[in-house]
Amino acid sequence: MKFSKYILIPAVAGAMLVSGCNKKLELAPGDSLPAESALSTLKGVNTALVGMYAQLRKANYYGRAFFMYGDVSGDDVYISKTNSNRYISTFQRNYAANDADALGIWTAIYSAIAQANNIIQAIDKVNATPDEKAQVRGQAQFIRALGYFDLLRIYAKPYNQGGGAQAGVPLVLKVDVKATPGRNTVEEVYTQIIKDLTEAQTLLVNTDESVKVNASKYAAAALLSRVYLYKGDYANVITQANTVTGAGYALTSAAALPDFYNNPEGAEEIFTVKFNLVESLGSDNLGAMYLRPGYGDIRVSPDLINTFDKAKDLRYAAFIRPFSAAPAEFQNNKYTGQDGALGMYSAKVLRLAEVLLNRAEAYAKSSKPVEALADLNAVKTRRGLTAVSGLTGDALIDEILAEKRREFMFEGFRFFDLIRTGKGVSKNYCNQPTEVSVTRCSFPADDPKAIAPIPQAEIDANPGLRGQQNKDY
Repeated sequence: MKFSKYILIPAVAGAMLVSGCNKKLELAPGDSLPAESALSTLKGVNTALVGMYAQLRKANYYGRAFFMYGDVSGDDVYISKTNSNRYISTFQRNYAANDADALGIWTAIYSAIAQANNIIQAIDKVNATPDEKAQVRGQAQFIRALGYFDLLRIYAKPYNQGGGAQAGVPLVLKVDVKATPGRNTVEEVYTQIIKDLTEAQTLLVNTDESVKVNASKYAAAALLSRVYLYKGDYANVITQANTVTGAGYALTSAAALPDFYNNPEGAEEIFTVKFNLVESLGSDNLGAMYLRPGYGDIRVSPDLINTFDKAKDLRYAAFIRPFSAAPAEFQNNKYTGQDGALGMYSAKVLRLAEVLLNRAEAYAKSSKPVEALADLNAVKTRRGLTAVSGLTGDALIDEILAEKRREFMFEGFRFFDLIRTGKGVSKNYCNQPTEVSVTRCSFPADDPKAIAPIPQAEIDANPGLRGQQNKDY
């Protein structure tokens, strides 16, 4: 039995066996052995850890689709009328219950969770030192928490649209191929995410800021700052952010910024899903969606461009260019190609700039404008902008969110920020001759189609999910 068969959401098991592993993972020794044998030694468990991280590199997760979901759902980009027919339903927000993109992301994330569950369930039985076991368990719990948080962001309403009582996703914590779990509440899933990350901090206590492509205690703290922000627990955002900012991370310099996204493991990075050249996804690389050669489907919206101080902002100078095949339009130049591979990108999942802006928002919402401005200006001035002063209340929060929009453009943040803060999506550049048309240029944060459907194939195969589909699907 392959590891991938242990996916605990039965509807995706068949798909996993067919397409779940990339070439490198298929060649991993542990992946060709019965799980009982592969996970009976420390060497086998460490091989499984490699496989767990490989799940994050899939095109349907951090390899491409997770970024695409966050970007094309919002107002920073649009899909050209000349396109390869990718992510159209996400851009138009007209998912059907059997949408292939919604199924692909669901399957990829639960695959990573299943790998983590296998490791967590096996590690205590392995002959290893307490520290070796702690390192393994801490990494697996971090990845499990990341997976469940990402699932909630896509398939469940934000925490503040029900106080956590609304339907979340099935929470599965151990290997059981016969399980037919229903949906846990958002609160229950958040509780498990926070538990996993808090325990990971203790288990990974011997890690430091030099650990970037595996989970570390600082990665757990950085992710907790994001989780608590989405939950609205601002005191804990500040506490966790303080842990990270007290370490040795540094914002990227002006000189290093143009090549930042093609060079993994920089001083700003806290957790990165690293690709090596042999792991390139080829035409499925993230950058290929933006660039020619490549699909070049995704263009930068004037909605985003108009937020920049074009004369001063180093990010505009480095990453926004006229589109190579249509100079009146604009392209994203962040992901031109690591190691010479077109569009390949080692996803910088957690980095210092986010932690600072998370804390700035938490301070602003805790009536501490001086502290909020200090964090906001730390990012602004590093990116070539003039520090701001005198802002308080909603004006300060809006400025923080605007800065976050520019800092994390094309990294999948914008849509989730619009939904969790209740602003909804409003596209000014909409149904123009250059782009795929949509039925609505705006929709509120609580619109049923602001979240994706639970895949119908999953509901059909899992009796525990019958009658638990998201509204209007």
